[in-house]
Amino acid sequence: MGNTKITSRAIAVKTFRIKCLILLFIFSSITANAEEVHRGYPSIFQAWNGIENRPDTDELHRLAQHDLAFAHPYTLLKIAWNISEEQPYSGLATALSPSQLNTARQRKQQLLSLNPNLLLLVEIRCRDARYVSRQNEADVENWWEVGYFPPDSPYWLKDNNGRPVIGWGEDTNGNGKIDENDKVLSYLIDFTNPEMQKLMVNQAVALNASGLFDGIMIDWWNEDYATSPVSVDDWSATILTPEAELAARLAILRKIREQVDDDFLILVNANMRQIPKSAPYVNGLFMECYKQAHAKGYNLNQILRMEKTLLWAEQHLKEPRINCLEGWRVVTDYMGDLNTRVAERNSPENLQWMRMITALSLTHSDGYVLFGDDNAIPAPDHLHNWYDFWDADLGKPIQEKASEYQGVAGLFIREFENGWAVYNRSGATRTVTFDVPVIGVDSAKQHSRYEMPDFDGEIFLKTTTE
Repeated sequence: MGNTKITSRAIAVKTFRIKCLILLFIFSSITANAEEVHRGYPSIFQAWNGIENRPDTDELHRLAQHDLAFAHPYTLLKIAWNISEEQPYSGLATALSPSQLNTARQRKQQLLSLNPNLLLLVEIRCRDARYVSRQNEADVENWWEVGYFPPDSPYWLKDNNGRPVIGWGEDTNGNGKIDENDKVLSYLIDFTNPEMQKLMVNQAVALNASGLFDGIMIDWWNEDYATSPVSVDDWSATILTPEAELAARLAILRKIREQVDDDFLILVNANMRQIPKSAPYVNGLFMECYKQAHAKGYNLNQILRMEKTLLWAEQHLKEPRINCLEGWRVVTDYMGDLNTRVAERNSPENLQWMRMITALSLTHSDGYVLFGDDNAIPAPDHLHNWYDFWDADLGKPIQEKASEYQGVAGLFIREFENGWAVYNRSGATRTVTFDVPVIGVDSAKQHSRYEMPDFDGEIFLKTTTE
């Protein structure tokens, strides 16, 4: 009897140890795989609209080339908000379409099989949205083409005469303003209305619960001034005060954070502004880097502001951080068609700006970068080319951010596992030398020293030696 007990106990212990070893092996394998699959650099993001210069690549693969994308849920995963002919207003919907869930799950699996690091964020409307008057509603061809809210909804912001206010439009004739001859895209929303805020929160909660999306993006985020002008071309006065807008924004963030998972991501478009009051709730800035003249590039003061804000966001926002820096191209042909846009993005001037913006992001952040269209032109915003420059595999960064090269002010270098990123805005061409031979991604040549022009950037990959 005693021997039986000992034997049974020994077998039990041995079995327990084997199970532990199996679990340890499985855990080690998972950990190893997690380490093998990591986001490399440069990391490119998509803002609403995608790649235009790869027509032979299907839409799914074009989207998967990015490591982060934000847009309407249907653009990303072919699932819409749950609207119907009886309730066609997407702003009132607080659930995703149940009939499209399986399609969305399959599409997400396909995307992640192509790029396991891809993050998908859904834009939630806050400041403005599509408006269709009651008179024009009768003329829409399809019931789902109505406005974001009903035309008589209290969620629309009204002027002193009780009329909805234009929030954004396209300057289709290139005269520098939005007038009656142009295309109105959206009208202002009263996001100070607690009931409207509740809709935003419920949409965020639905996205979080779906398991399909990683977070949300909110446009027009500002702590410095109000974004509700009396006219789209007259910002001398606003309908809401800066204090009222800021209180509403912070309330929206707090309410969302209280009801979603801690790892649910929030990205806001603050352009080149810092947002210290929002920082505890926000994971990243979408730095849509505005420039006033579409036919010119950025000046030094704008570039310095990019650096300052990006470094601030890398230090102060909620982790995990997903800062997204976007530079705009120089536009020569304002009314250019697709072929013109694609060609202009590849001009020597725009290629230099693309390299510089990419290298700025690499040296000053662990975030994402995009070089796309100026949003002033009459074409869908943020369309872009995919550049071979972005196919470089730098691996993970192994050097601190914003490191100056040999003490030269305005010349930055950062080492990665597989190479270096260099960015120059020092005011002159600078010589960069390496202790080992490197391959310049843009030059496609081997270098031990490189003459880096001002307002330019380059990626240098380490070479293997036998």
